[in-house]
This record gives sequence, C-alpha cells and structure tokens, in this order.
Amino acid sequence: MTQRDDTSELTQDSDSSDGDGFKFRVVLLGEATVGKTSLLRRYTENIFDEEYKQTLGTTFATKDVNVRDSEGGVRSVKLSVWDMGGQSTYRELRRQYMKGSSAAIIVYDVTKPESFMAMNNWFESFREVCPDSPIFLCANKIDLADKRMVPQEPGVMLRDWFQSEYYETSAKVGTRVTDVFERCAEVVLLKSITERKSPLA
Repeated sequence: MTQRDDTSELTQDSDSSDGDGFKFRVVLLGEATVGKTSLLRRYTENIFDEEYKQTLGTTFATKDVNVRDSEGGVRSVKLSVWDMGGQSTYRELRRQYMKGSSAAIIVYDVTKPESFMAMNNWFESFREVCPDSPIFLCANKIDLADKRMVPQEPGVMLRDWFQSEYYETSAKVGTRVTDVFERCAEVVLLKSITERKSPLA
C-alpha cells in the first residue's frame, strides 16, 4: 500500500476506460480506528495486522476485478481504493480526494457506538462532493461479538435511510470483505455503462 498526503497524482476522470478495461476510484470513509485500512489490506493483500497503525493523510491500493455486465459479458475493472484518514485534521484533504469518486464505502465499528453516530456526517460530506455516486455501508469488527454494542437493526435502518447497501464485515477473519468491494465494482461498472449509453450523458 502506498501512502499519500497530497493530491498531485489524482486524476479528474475516476471512471476512465482503457480498451476493454475500466478504472474507478473508490474512497473508504469513517472515524479513526474503525478498520478501514484493515479492510483494504484484507481485500487487496489478504492479510490482517493486529497492531493498529494510524493512517496519516491517505493510503491507496488497487486491485483488478472481473465483473459481469448486464448482458453477461465479463469486463475488466481496476478498483483504485483510497483510504481516508479519519481524523478531523484531514477534512479538507479528504474533500479533495473525494472529488470525482465513483463510490464510497463508509465504515463503522460495531464495538464503538460513537463511530456509528458519526455516520451521517460522513454520508453528508461525501454527498456534498459526489451527489450521484453510490454508497456502501460496512458494520465492521463483527468478529468481536462479545464486545458488540451496535446491533444489526440500527445498521439496517441506516441502510434504508441512506438508500445504500449494507454489509456486516470482519477484516480480521475476512467476513464479507470481498463481497462489498466486488459488489461496489459491479455497481459502478453498470452505472458507468448505463450513463455512456444514455443520450443525455
């Protein structure tokens, strides 16, 4: 994973296509310590580090995914996933990285109710910059069942309120981590293809 603290290499076109391939930028959002980096590393490297390391600014990783389109064909998709530091000091930096993103995955920690209570702030901050991009919700750290303080029901309510897809994940054991990223790839691909076919696009 590569660490960044500036936007010098960001491109404005986050859903560009190269031949048969598509490239999309996705941002991971949420409070500090909810497990955003762990989710990204589990998905892209299939590893988990027990030791917490604070994300300074942003980190990113890419992964190639084969996604079926609406006609059953297989498209090559490169996901470029940007992990946003959750600290308030990075607010403006996050805003710059969110611009032009194809989707957001917003994460909370089921053992920390305060991270759940902050979800609306993350949702609104992304919507201000990307009003039409899909959002996915992750209730993370479900492996800590004995420490869980946010049950499933509030997450489902949040899903309905945000009109987003909802996943219960564990970066530690890998529960549904691949599902959320690959579903994200599918949704943004189909959205991109539909918009390109539209006469209004």
